[in-house]
Amino acid sequence: FRRMAAVLDVQTLKRLWLQAVLFQDTLVGRDKTTRLFQYLARFLSGATGREVFQNLLAALALSRKTLRFGRQLRLARNIRDYCRNEQDSFDKVTSVLEDGSFFVYCFWDHACFAQRIRLLPLSPEGTDMLDRFTEVFWITEIVPGLLREIRAYFRNLGGGSSSVVALNGSSAKPSDARRHRAKQLILKLCCDLVCALYFVQKAAWRNQRVPKAVCGICGAIASALSIHMNWPRDAVLDL
Repeated sequence: FRRMAAVLDVQTLKRLWLQAVLFQDTLVGRDKTTRLFQYLARFLSGATGREVFQNLLAALALSRKTLRFGRQLRLARNIRDYCRNEQDSFDKVTSVLEDGSFFVYCFWDHACFAQRIRLLPLSPEGTDMLDRFTEVFWITEIVPGLLREIRAYFRNLGGGSSSVVALNGSSAKPSDARRHRAKQLILKLCCDLVCALYFVQKAAWRNQRVPKAVCGICGAIASALSIHMNWPRDAVLDL
């Protein structure tokens, strides 16, 4: 039994390793992993007040801005696909608003990046205004997605009669899977909304330790959920 347990543990670790390789080979994987550590650094900066965590936070925040260059191309394709293929008008409108807001957000985030590297000279007050204005588009991204997922959750409460067989052999209704995903996204988006509302406040308030720690823990939860939902657990692996 011990030998069998050891073999299972090795196989589990090997599977996790190969899944992690696949995950980190994607832009989403690198971005969400960096985001997790970024918000953990924000939490620790607020909780401890130590400068090292603030420096780590600044470095990770700047590195994530570089990952948004070119994201508009993918977002434009998503918007086109929603307009062409989405049959539900509510889902179509909210999805277009969600990705459209992120599309605009990316352009303003490029301006923030330019300010960070001193290409765009702004006063501290001007920098704060630019940052806060940019985060407004995060709010307009979150709200439509949150409304869509709340609607999806309650629409699928009744479920359907048909079922599908998952890869692990269990039987599950499509409505159950959609409701489960909606529940995860609702929690993630609520955590994101807390962070977005934090970022539109003035710098003097944002730099207080308690608000910074609260934002950090909410952002870390949202990041962990993103990693969980995007983890390639069903990928075919060469074990």
